[in-house]
Amino acid sequence: MTHELAAYGGTKVREWPLDTREYSQARFGEEEKQAVMDVLDSGHLCRVFGKRTTEFEHQVAEYFGVAAAAAVSSGTAAIHCALAALEVGPGDEVITSPITDMGSVIPIIARNAVPIFADVDTNTFNITADSIERVLTAHTKAVIVVHLAGQCCVMQPIIDLARERSIHVIEDCAQSYLSTCDGRTAGTIGDVGCFSLNDFKHITCGDGGFLISDDRDLIRRAALFADKGYPRSGPVRNSLVLGMNYRMTELQAAVAGVQLKKLASIIERRRTLGRTLNRLLSQIGGIIPPAVAKGIEHSYWFYPIIVDSQLVGLDASTFARDVTAEGIPVAFPYLGSPVYLFDSVRRLRICDSEIVYKQGLCPNAEESLRSMMVLPCNEFMTEDDVRDITAALVKVVNYHVEKKQRNP
Repeated sequence: MTHELAAYGGTKVREWPLDTREYSQARFGEEEKQAVMDVLDSGHLCRVFGKRTTEFEHQVAEYFGVAAAAAVSSGTAAIHCALAALEVGPGDEVITSPITDMGSVIPIIARNAVPIFADVDTNTFNITADSIERVLTAHTKAVIVVHLAGQCCVMQPIIDLARERSIHVIEDCAQSYLSTCDGRTAGTIGDVGCFSLNDFKHITCGDGGFLISDDRDLIRRAALFADKGYPRSGPVRNSLVLGMNYRMTELQAAVAGVQLKKLASIIERRRTLGRTLNRLLSQIGGIIPPAVAKGIEHSYWFYPIIVDSQLVGLDASTFARDVTAEGIPVAFPYLGSPVYLFDSVRRLRICDSEIVYKQGLCPNAEESLRSMMVLPCNEFMTEDDVRDITAALVKVVNYHVEKKQRNP
């Protein structure tokens, strides 16, 4: 008989907590501190009078190999600026994923456009060209592809479909820094890439974001929108477009610039750990590790798994509870529901649209979220941590499979 589970009085697989320093001081060092002090010493914390934010924009553009970048106050702001620059407006339909943060949806609503949700692939949890095509209408103006958890959507079929219909493609790369599709980096494939620098992402400055594109004029328009329409040139102040105040501060830019230098090593470490987890967990019957689509290079912002409830004999919630009791924190659910079932979205009435957001709209997304849970995966973890995660999963699976066999 398998050892008694910790949830029922047995001994834990791991008595000490996993390292969660990705959300703590270990993410920042002397270089970030010096960068902040340099900004304070300059006396200018606003980008209008400082130089750090502009320098960060040049640094980002060079890093991603694109024509231009615009720094803003959040990933949500980046998407809002992208939609504004692409002239998405009242009554336009914007297709996006039902498995995402509200930061992907709020900008659509803020433009008085209509969010349309394409269902996801049950293996990758990303939207696809086929699911997008099923919800296209004559009113579709743009698609916001959400590269979930560190994995790009399969982009070329989406790009081909969009070009045929003259539809803009915005990449939400908040969770997928340096993920690639067929050798191309997330954010450089569509019309514009949008990134978040909030405290939970691969790199951070607390809150912040940026847009990148090979279309310099698009970035110029996005930057205008982010700064109340002010071009910041000429002797007379004049607002050229109705915009928001989405400026990044000099302090944020200073930290973000240092963090960007660390990005490649962070992704390399996460990839090593993610691949190790893939190899070990694929050997456990009843556990389905994240599928990586052909041509995709994952960057493992988080590590989602699916439990085969039929085989293991218990629901995802109970499984997550039992693994967590073994000293391995498991997040379940990842989202309580697809975003179209959030109260704020279900109450929407935009531009007399007849779209109704209700249960059953995206059945694959709904089914995926009923069983998806998230395991720890960050650059501070060790191979011992990965072995403990695996041991906890094996212990819980074996216990419940044996229990099911005894009591069919």
